[in-house]
Amino acid sequence: MSALWIDTDMGFDDLAAIGLCLSGGAKIAGLSVVAGNVPLPRAVENACAAAEVFGWDMPILAGAAKPLAGALQTAAYVLGDDGMPSVGAHLPPTTRMPDPGDAVEAMANYLREGGRRVLALGPLTNLAHLAARHPGLAAQADLVWMGGAFARGNHTAVAEFNAAVDPEAVDAVLGAGIRMVMVGLECCREVQVSLADITPLRTLRGERAALLADLYEGYVRIAANGARPMALYDPVAAALALEPGLARYADVHIAAELDGRLTRGMTVIEWRGHKAQPNARVALGPDAQEIRRRFHAALTSMCRDTDDRTV
Repeated sequence: MSALWIDTDMGFDDLAAIGLCLSGGAKIAGLSVVAGNVPLPRAVENACAAAEVFGWDMPILAGAAKPLAGALQTAAYVLGDDGMPSVGAHLPPTTRMPDPGDAVEAMANYLREGGRRVLALGPLTNLAHLAARHPGLAAQADLVWMGGAFARGNHTAVAEFNAAVDPEAVDAVLGAGIRMVMVGLECCREVQVSLADITPLRTLRGERAALLADLYEGYVRIAANGARPMALYDPVAAALALEPGLARYADVHIAAELDGRLTRGMTVIEWRGHKAQPNARVALGPDAQEIRRRFHAALTSMCRDTDDRTV
């Protein structure tokens, strides 16, 4: 399987998406971190701590600390200050530091050396900086983005969180000729998990299993404290980045709403090709059962410690 670059704001579903990619055989060339779920220093700390806990060895580089325009909005109001709600254990303090250098330049080098696939799990700020600095290289990327919506939002009535944090970045990426698949809220909401799905993790021994189970339960409880199922989000995009055939796609024209007191951050989808030239694809109708299976298999794989605390 060819290499994959991941751009992340490092919440629990980002962590699980990375694990899904690794368990699916992907070689992750690097992680670029962006402010989104949490401010950049916390997102970098989460990425480094996860790498130390789970034995990841890919480069981790700090990227953009703020959106292209305006102040950073985080998801602390939902996810807490560390971006990873838990019913118990949290990622431990880490001694690992991010790799030196600039995340955008590292991504440019990945593309320069023949890499193509990019999975973006947060706001598109780093990708927008890449397009501004290296337009020719950026246009070579095949981007799968967990973001956007064409109906009901989650951050606002009409805007999905990753798009709402930096709509100017969405606009810049779309304008740069980057081939993009939008894995939006509608697609992700078809792949749901519940408190019952955590039970198998609770039967596994080891610190990794206990940590993942507590974080997973914290994530599921975002939805009415677990009274209703929770959408999976980032792991859905990861599954489609590895195997596009797990969904179907529509060629559409996407525009990011940059103004509007109530509509800023909305991704406006024109489905009619005769009205606007398609500039992206939207993922639809995911194979929810298979994506759920791969997600839970990835969590089980992540529980396998390298020392005597095996499952």
